[in-house]
Amino acid sequence: MSRFIINLFIIIIPLITGAQADTLARKFPRISVTGIRVGYDIGKKAWSLYKEGNIDEINVYVNFGNHILGIRGGREDMPVRFPLYGFHTTGTYFKAEYAYNFYENWPGMRNEITVGVRYGTARFDYRLDYLIRLPVSPLYSPDTLYPGTRWNGLRARWLEASASVKAEIYKGFFLELHVSGKYFLGGTRPENFGLVYIPGFYITNISRFGFGLGYGISYFFDFRRFSSSRLRHKETPVEVEKTETGQEGEGNQGIDF
Repeated sequence: MSRFIINLFIIIIPLITGAQADTLARKFPRISVTGIRVGYDIGKKAWSLYKEGNIDEINVYVNFGNHILGIRGGREDMPVRFPLYGFHTTGTYFKAEYAYNFYENWPGMRNEITVGVRYGTARFDYRLDYLIRLPVSPLYSPDTLYPGTRWNGLRARWLEASASVKAEIYKGFFLELHVSGKYFLGGTRPENFGLVYIPGFYITNISRFGFGLGYGISYFFDFRRFSSSRLRHKETPVEVEKTETGQEGEGNQGIDF
């Protein structure tokens, strides 16, 4: 796992403790944080390895009942190859998301069927690997490009409509299937080249619209269960004292003839 992913987990770990949930509950009594979900996109990882590249993406979601706020962050190192040219792209991307859970669970279940919207942004670099020169090209200027040409500090932004299904497989672990429709808003165009591939969005030289499909695994920290277990732990000594007191009272009545 890349250093990028490890650093994100270091930032996230303090947020997934019960103490943080209690703090939020005290500061915002009208807002009930019911849990935090931390996940990893194994679909993107498998696809990137198949393409001889690498993508690591994690996601963190905070549940407020059926209302969910989340962020997805990823790092890409991918080759992009076409018949006439090929290049390498490296960069990071982030997506902020709001989603709503429409699924009504039975008691004890925590599955989700959600629909939401995302705003994505990326910062990345290109490095030209090869180029077959043509007299005229609508995408690039062949007289000014050579293998090894770099474009650094490129940026892009887009919107997404998303839907996902999450099913619990074992004690807080979930499998997720998600789809998204994307619309490219704009970005930095490389000089004498095209904005062809964007980390987190993918191919953009065909149209402004895109489509995403993936699957992942996640763990859900259910603060409601944490709170109920703490409450039971606090109430247990009181119940024991009452029981002991009741036994002593019954004993005294039995001894008194």
